[in-house]
Amino acid sequence: MKPSMIRFISVFMLGIVLLAGCTSRGSEFLGTWTNTRNPNDSFEIVRNGDQYLIVSKGSKVGATYEKGMLEVKGFLGTTDLTYDQKAGTISTPGFLGQMEYRREK
Repeated sequence: MKPSMIRFISVFMLGIVLLAGCTSRGSEFLGTWTNTRNPNDSFEIVRNGDQYLIVSKGSKVGATYEKGMLEVKGFLGTTDLTYDQKAGTISTPGFLGQMEYRREK
């Protein structure tokens, strides 16, 4: 191989590694989400340093990224928000079963 080709491949591979490392854990959760069954039920997820804030109608709840999910700890226990990449939705437990939210565009 020519030295210029080896140099090009090295720079290309380094670029791929750097781009892959720049995606932030949990970034798939960021944005405004609306309940698929009730459009009046929505919330926004924003980054707060290394953690996240879930903001809904004046209230804010902290969350951490654990095992591919956002984990919200409260006095009644822990709630997990799970992102379904294929469907592009977040699911979370509700009073009458799972609730599903879709990102607003």
